[in-house]
Amino acid sequence: MQKFSSLSTGTKLLLVASAALFLNLSLTWQKVEVDFGPAGRAELLLDGWDAWGLLIGLVALGLLVLAVVIHLTDVELPEDVPWGTVSLALAGVILVATAIKNLTDAGSTIASYVGVALAALVVVGAYLNVRRARAERRSSTVSA
Repeated sequence: MQKFSSLSTGTKLLLVASAALFLNLSLTWQKVEVDFGPAGRAELLLDGWDAWGLLIGLVALGLLVLAVVIHLTDVELPEDVPWGTVSLALAGVILVATAIKNLTDAGSTIASYVGVALAALVVVGAYLNVRRARAERRSSTVSA
């Protein structure tokens, strides 16, 4: 817990929001009414795990694993790869895919809108990490 509390705000936001988004996909994202003619009507409740949801879930899980490896383990990753920018790009993919899913789904529910908000928070967390890394890089080149 002490290691988590020592993380930056952006990293905490990215970790919590991406995990919450992954779990949010299991909630009811759509309510679709089906008409069976004379037999009546039924309401079909659908979770977020369709094709778009699978993309969102896999990228969110990948981003979560990447953030854990970068910030919570002692694994040494190649320094020539801009991991903050990679995280920001993945977060952008999550936000775009979540927005497309929400716009194309019929009968979106509150859980789908919460999913879009969580995806936006993932982007904010990744952006804060990139901004922090750039500021640290600038301060280290100025002092050197």
